[in-house]
Amino acid sequence: MFGDRYGMGWFWHVGTFLGGVVLTAAIVVVAVLLVRYLIVATRAAQLYLDTHATTPPAAAEPPPATPPAKPTPRTPKTPPTA
Repeated sequence: MFGDRYGMGWFWHVGTFLGGVVLTAAIVVVAVLLVRYLIVATRAAQLYLDTHATTPPAAAEPPPATPPAKPTPRTPKTPPTA
């Protein structure tokens, strides 16, 4: 009866497009800020560890190894036959 005279008309399409552009831009900005934060945070953490890391005490040299024992002569269970 009234047809398509009421409503938003083509403004709905323009508003939807602009809303999509704004939403996409917001997602891109949040992603860029997150990546930037992660890069800066890992670099700062590495700098902190480099300056505040406790160095373990130097390990003492191990004592010199004892020479291996001489092998015992082989004693066969049965004497060799001539």
